[in-house]
Amino acid sequence: MHFPTSPRMAQTVTGGLMTVGVSVTGVPIRPYTAGYYDPNGRRGISQDPSSGWRQQAMHNPRSLGMDDQNAHVDRSGLYHYHGVSTDLIASQGGQLIGYAPDGFEIKYSPSTATSSWQLKSGMRPNPPGDAYDGTYEQDFEHIVGSGTLDECNGRILNGTYTYFATDTYPYFPRCFKGEVTPEFMTRN
Repeated sequence: MHFPTSPRMAQTVTGGLMTVGVSVTGVPIRPYTAGYYDPNGRRGISQDPSSGWRQQAMHNPRSLGMDDQNAHVDRSGLYHYHGVSTDLIASQGGQLIGYAPDGFEIKYSPSTATSSWQLKSGMRPNPPGDAYDGTYEQDFEHIVGSGTLDECNGRILNGTYTYFATDTYPYFPRCFKGEVTPEFMTRN
């Protein structure tokens, strides 16, 4: 994959990408899962998105076969991160860990960059029901000012828009404010 060498802000925000970046070590960052709530599926999950409740990978990472680096191999054989890798952070000194599809940097700075996504309170309004507990992506909402980052897990840093990996949801940016490289728009 190619990244812009001079990233530029876009007129609109881009979302819905499966691959949200690539680490400096070349490992793709893919925080989403292909699993959705399905009462008829194995363990209540299938690849049918009709329920609208997408399984959130980091709620129960071991059930998805993730290793101690918050990564695993998918059915196509692609090793990828769902959450922050301790080895990646250690090897990079905790700073630059990757690049987003629009070419802006992804950094890790847990003391200064905190997510503004929070777990909703109350009960899910339709099946699967039960209290919001982080099992599904839809269990979270963006609350402006509850953290230091915007809805895309980014902010201006030293005059440049920068994304951040966080230890809490959404873990990596899920939307992009720059001009996204077209090859990231396909689901490979």
